[in-house]
Amino acid sequence: MTAGPQARFPMARNPMARNALAELRRNPRRVVAVIVAIMISVGYLTASVTILAGETATFERSLIARVAETDVVVTVGAGDPAGCAGLAARVSDVAGVASADLSLLSRGWVTGTSDWVQQQSVPANPKLRWTDLAEGRWPGGADEIVLGNVTARQLNLGVGDRITLNDKNSSTTLTVTGLTRQGDSLLSGLTLSSFVAPSFYTAADSIHTSGQTEILVIGDGSVSPERLAERVAAVAAGSRVETSSGMVQRIISQRTQGVFIFQLLLLVFGAIALLVGTIMIVNTFLILVAQRRRQIGLLRAVGARRDQIRRGLLVEATAIGATGSLLGVGLGLALSAVIAAVLDQPFTVPAGQVVAVAVVGLAIAVLSVLVPARRAATIAPLDALRTVAGDAAGRRTSLARRTAPLALAALGLAAIGLGFTDTAFALPLSIAGSFVCAVGLLSAIGLYLPALLRGLGSTLRRAGPTARLATDNTLRNPGRAAATGAALMLAVGLVVALQVGAASMKATADGNLAARFPVDVTVSMFDGPLPARTVGDIAAVAGIADATGVRSTRVTIGVDGKPKPVRALSPGTDAMALLSAPRPPITARVILADPDLLEDAGIRNGSPLTVTGRSGSVTLPVRGDPLAPGDGLIVAPGVLSALDDRAPVGTVWAKARPGADITDLRSQLRTAAEPLTGAEVSGGLTAKLVYHTALDRLLAMTTMLLAVAVLIALVGVGNTLGLSVLERTRESALLRALGLHRRQLRWMLAIEAALLSLAGAAAGIAAGTFFGWVGNHAVSGQLNLENIQFAMSVPQTLGVTVVAVAAGVLASVLPGRRAARATPVEALAET
Repeated sequence: MTAGPQARFPMARNPMARNALAELRRNPRRVVAVIVAIMISVGYLTASVTILAGETATFERSLIARVAETDVVVTVGAGDPAGCAGLAARVSDVAGVASADLSLLSRGWVTGTSDWVQQQSVPANPKLRWTDLAEGRWPGGADEIVLGNVTARQLNLGVGDRITLNDKNSSTTLTVTGLTRQGDSLLSGLTLSSFVAPSFYTAADSIHTSGQTEILVIGDGSVSPERLAERVAAVAAGSRVETSSGMVQRIISQRTQGVFIFQLLLLVFGAIALLVGTIMIVNTFLILVAQRRRQIGLLRAVGARRDQIRRGLLVEATAIGATGSLLGVGLGLALSAVIAAVLDQPFTVPAGQVVAVAVVGLAIAVLSVLVPARRAATIAPLDALRTVAGDAAGRRTSLARRTAPLALAALGLAAIGLGFTDTAFALPLSIAGSFVCAVGLLSAIGLYLPALLRGLGSTLRRAGPTARLATDNTLRNPGRAAATGAALMLAVGLVVALQVGAASMKATADGNLAARFPVDVTVSMFDGPLPARTVGDIAAVAGIADATGVRSTRVTIGVDGKPKPVRALSPGTDAMALLSAPRPPITARVILADPDLLEDAGIRNGSPLTVTGRSGSVTLPVRGDPLAPGDGLIVAPGVLSALDDRAPVGTVWAKARPGADITDLRSQLRTAAEPLTGAEVSGGLTAKLVYHTALDRLLAMTTMLLAVAVLIALVGVGNTLGLSVLERTRESALLRALGLHRRQLRWMLAIEAALLSLAGAAAGIAAGTFFGWVGNHAVSGQLNLENIQFAMSVPQTLGVTVVAVAAGVLASVLPGRRAARATPVEALAET
């Protein structure tokens, strides 16, 4: 006879929901780790979107600041400032115009570095001075400059210091009279900025030109900006006239691509953190279902249907997800507010994105319980009422489930192998193959992790019964160990892949840069001699092993029937000895030129090239060679004498000491070259610094972001141990009754945690090393780099392993104390 609904549950209408909520109130410790995982993931994503919203707003304001107070902007382009002043006067006479001010823009590179600084003339109208002075005063003459405070910090300059700027036409030394507030946002410093006086461009003896001239128009409010732009366009024929709002949209669409990529990067790592959290949450719910088999069996015995069991677990997951998401949103907003206050930028909350992040956190919790809920619904009442639940069902794995992950891994490896060939799709094939292979390896972790745990534990079995018990415990539930190991493998594997990829890219780039820039350091003048003391000054710099002078002179070559000025250098035997790789001496039968110079000039390798100097001309075959500077040629000493019999020492070649700090050495070289007006410091050392700095920053940022995923995975280790303690209460009591001390019980759990962490980290290191090498090979091939090398930072990899194991052992402290606190009699009395 079938009982009706009221007979089954004489309680209220939703008894399973009430039962689920009561279960959470009764045993909150079981779900604390799940709530923490969701809170960390949602908090991370909330902080990411909030911080990026503030950064984007700050970055956009910095891009449009100079036109923010205007109504119309007239872009004249590169032109004579005096002629533009006449146009500005005509614009100011247009009806509806309150003021029309010239804004002159240019760029110049700083002597002794490869850094470019943007200059803007100080607007005469104070309303258009879009930033405030943080220190000093505005420039008043053509020989004065004001730097942004971030720019000054990067160039190591302050008020009263002197800076030499160069462009293709001129070189000048300016005195820093003040610093402006440039902001300390995460994206500040992408453009080095400065202000100069209008006389920098317009003084009678000035040879500087404005790369772009704008007329900033402010209306009197009598007409709309659109109508005012039409009137201005009538007198500014040939120039671009647009409203400031239109110009703002154009600039933002052109310049915010980098912000979008940074935001995408943050969201990708946030998704990784959510994935790790999802694995942990699924594992936790599976453990909870296993622990509550008797309770679920009782509910099934008194008439609960399968859909009601599933509904109860969904209610639990919804409550857990909502709690974790709300706490995560609060944590993320609090962190964002602190960062905004530290960076002194507005606190911007993108409400729509924050709500979406909270919904994602809730959805992750609900979706994670679907598989455990389905398993719970299949529990038979009689089977669940057994005192000890069997694990046979959980241990049975079908042949399809065993072979599918292996097939995925094989498919991914095949795609990676195809990507290693010289195909046009090498990079996408390598990326897609790596993703498919990684999914296969994660899915198959249940096949190889037990063997890894058994191998690691075999060495510990000799340490006594406690170690043997701990090793056996890690193998008792392969599914649970596999889920925990997968989360750690994913998190650690990504960190190691980035470390291996960065180290390999550095090694590959260094090898290619050594071939592309055979000279570590060059200090050169385009025309004219260097002071006699320059060679000694460069050689005296700490970190320089040796330096020598190279004779050079200014010559011309014929390109498209027109003379093109270049430099001709003739290194002697002592200079050739400083190269990064041995080379034969330069012969008098050939001219060496930079390959890019030949390509730009349309000159083929081996063709005759006529070079004309002060003393005469020579015509010889030309060959592309990276030894030649970007704006010059390399010739034999006799050839240089034929071109200019009085060619002075205009270049210094120097070799850096092995292991020298590139950043410090570059700073000292800039100081040494500062007195040399127009001198340029270049060479392989500078190029290496650019690559090393970019890779180090990317590695530091991504490792910091992935630390969130590692943290969640380690929370999962602690959660697995904590729930395992609750599940094995009677077993722990029996061990205590047989004589196992509390210290031994805690030590057993610590060994379990160490084995799980070490096995997951080992699998992650192996997979990360492989994928890091694949990524380096794919990216290096895409960049046409040769001699691709593999490199691995052993200290960094060991650091990741030590952190994972130490944190795993630390996660066992609370479960160990909880297990050791109960007396044998009390624990045996629990059901």
